[in-house]
This record gives sequence, C-alpha cells and structure tokens, in this order.
Amino acid sequence: MIVLEGVVSRVRFFRGKRDYVLTDGKIEHQFFTDEPVPQGACVVIEGEMAVGGVRTAKIDVLGGEREERALAKVKANVAAAANLPDAPALLRDGVVQSLWPALKNGALEIALAKKLGRSVMLRFHGDADGICGAFALTSVLPCKAFQQNSAIYSVKEALRDIAAIGQESRPLVILLDFGSADGCAEGLELLRAAGIDCIVIDHHPYSRKGDARIINPFSLDDNASKYTAGYLACEVAAACGLEKERALALARTACAGDKSDILQSGPEDMKKAMVLDFLASHVSFGNNLDFYKKVMEKDELFSSIAQQADDSIRDAAAKAMSRMKKTDAGPLSIAVFSLEGIVVKGEWPPSSKITTRVFDTLNGAAAGGGAEKPLFCIGYTERSVIMRLNGSAVSLGLSANDLAGRIRKSMADFVEGGGGHVKAGAVRAREGFAREVVNELIRDASIIAAGGSGKEQ
Repeated sequence: MIVLEGVVSRVRFFRGKRDYVLTDGKIEHQFFTDEPVPQGACVVIEGEMAVGGVRTAKIDVLGGEREERALAKVKANVAAAANLPDAPALLRDGVVQSLWPALKNGALEIALAKKLGRSVMLRFHGDADGICGAFALTSVLPCKAFQQNSAIYSVKEALRDIAAIGQESRPLVILLDFGSADGCAEGLELLRAAGIDCIVIDHHPYSRKGDARIINPFSLDDNASKYTAGYLACEVAAACGLEKERALALARTACAGDKSDILQSGPEDMKKAMVLDFLASHVSFGNNLDFYKKVMEKDELFSSIAQQADDSIRDAAAKAMSRMKKTDAGPLSIAVFSLEGIVVKGEWPPSSKITTRVFDTLNGAAAGGGAEKPLFCIGYTERSVIMRLNGSAVSLGLSANDLAGRIRKSMADFVEGGGGHVKAGAVRAREGFAREVVNELIRDASIIAAGGSGKEQ
C-alpha cells in the first residue's frame, strides 16, 4: 500500500475515464480513481502501484487546517525546486536591486501556478509596454491573456473575471501595466472576496504602497516609474526561465514604447513599439496576443504598418507645430499646441504620440548637436493635457508627475485625474477647462524653473 499527499495539478479524460496527476512539489504521480476529484484539490490517496500509475483504494480531499498544511508543504517543495536566481538578469541598478525581493516573489508565484496547474488569467494594458510584458509572461506560464484598454480595473471588470474563472482551479489573475491606481482598489477587493488571488505588475503612481499583491517601483521612489511594467514582467519571466536575450529584446521594446531610458533601445525597438501601439489602438477590448504575434512575424505586413503609423504621426505633428506657441521661462523653453481637430478619439495617432513626436522634433532641433536645452512640451485636446520634459528640464527640478499632482490639488474642481512619470505625464480635465489647466502648468513650471518670469514669443 502506498500513501501520497499533494495537490491535483491535472485532470485528463481518456476513453470516458478520468486519470489525475498529483504533485507534492517535487514529484508527480499519476493516479486513477472512480471518484470525481476537482483539479487544485489537496488530497491524500492510498492505493497500489499499477501500470501507468497508482490504482486508488481510498482518497481523502483535505480541507481547513489540513489543507493549509499540505499546501504549505507543496509550496515549499516548489520553491526549493524552482532554483530562482539571486539577482535580476536584465538590469542591476539600485532600484531594481531594491525591488528584486518583490520581483522574485512574483516569479515564485508564477512557478507555483505552473506547477499546480492553476487557472490563470492575464490582463495586459493595450500598448507596447503591456503587450511586450504579456509576450514574456505567456512564454513561461500557460494562461488566458486579454487586452485591457482602460487604466482602471473596475468593479464591472472584476465581476466579469469572477464569472469567467471564479469556479476554476485555484484561480489567479495577473494585471499587467495597470491595476495599481486607487481607482482599482474596489475591483481588487472583489477578487479577494471571491477567493481569487491577484498579482499586479505596474509602474504607475498609487498610494496603497503596503499592498503585497502589487509589484511597482513607485513603492520605492516617486520618480522610479521609468522602470516600466513590461520591463518588470521580462525580469520575472527571465527568473522563471525565459532566455535572457529574448527577455532583453522584449524589455527594450517595452521601454521604447514608454520612452524609458533604463535600457538602450535602438531604432528597431522603437519601430516595433510604434507598430504594437498602432495595432493596439485599432483593436477592441479583450483582444488576445495571437493577433500581435502574427503581425510581428510577417515582415512585409510589419513594414507596411510601420510606414503607415509613422506617416500619420508625422503629418499630425506637422499640423500641431503649425499652431504652436513658445514661451521662455528663464532657461526653460515651453512649447504649447492645441490638438483639437487633429486628434480623433479612439483613432490613430493618439494625442500622446503626436505630442511625443513634436517634443522629439523640438528637442533635436534645440540640441543641434550641442548640449540639450531645457524643454517642456504641452499638447492638449478638449479634455486631455499631455506633458513631455527632457533631461535638462528635469535637472531644473521639473517632474511631469509632480506637476500633475500640483494640478490635482490646485484645480481639484476642474480636473478628473492626472499623473505619469518624471519626463512624461498627463492631466484629465473636465470638459471646457483644458486651456485653464495648460495655463496653470505653464505658471507652475515657470515658478520652478525661473521664479515665475517668462515672456511670450
């Protein structure tokens, strides 16, 4: 008689009968029983060895404290066998080293999910950063992956996911490149109440910094959000076994998509990021990753889309620059332009891409092969105000995220939200108040950079 304890990690159907796989975290055993056993259950089986596995004479599905003890043993065995690295694979600066315990724990949770056959749903933000991170995670973990276009994980979306996987085996939801924001708290709490575990890999500002479910560099430093979610996901995937070169290539494209300088992204990375952003802007909510993979693998299609995407950004940026006004505030140059009539909601190119292209054009022209001059670029629509800063402007004490925070406080009745990173950010204004927000941003930036002096050109 043999006695085994562990978690039922797989259930297979063959010729009208079920057979099961039991794991203790070290070894897997196939067993047979006439009793239906749910995947994910902690069990103790007694039986005899037979051809193809254990013929079960008795099975006990564990609950309560016995289940917790058995599951703890399995997790400890998986953790010991996972052999996770002691340091990140792609980048080892101070921020990443400080965040490494959280990243390593995320990698362990993914290793556990894979070993235990957990039902996993990945929701990734619909841009290059989120898509690249999703490519990395799905390379090391079987899961259902779907695009999320909103930055907020709402109650409605949580209920949708509870209905989709709430009854499955030890369900796990991973939110990538969104989910940290305070507006997501109610949705995350619903998952918890439904018994669904959740991991958030994000880099956007948030205030609940003690939440162990959230992996976010913003928890260490308000200016650390340049460590993008896609990059973080690539570090997690590399710890779980994704080849370093593949992880690094995806991380570079993710960083290119969010204009992050933590890795050296080249022109090809920027082109890939632009194509992914272009595709994401044309795809409805809920898209999975297969579409993106197919496009990226077809050279002719990829090149055609890249050309269309770039041409449309260039044309839109030219229109924006034709209506641009510039202000000098001491050493800081401030460029402001309206995007009304240029940007069409839900269509390419978005206001962020146009503003970035104008910023890049102005920044390159201002440098002229010499030292970079401080530049603050603002593009706005009826309700959105987009900010871009270069490194020299940051050295004057400016931060797009801080500026957005000042606006949220000083114009609380006129804005619906705002935030971002050091060099890039946005403010969502109530309809009709975008221009007032722009004026306040100019005033605040001028005070920080030059004590409030400025002159219109």
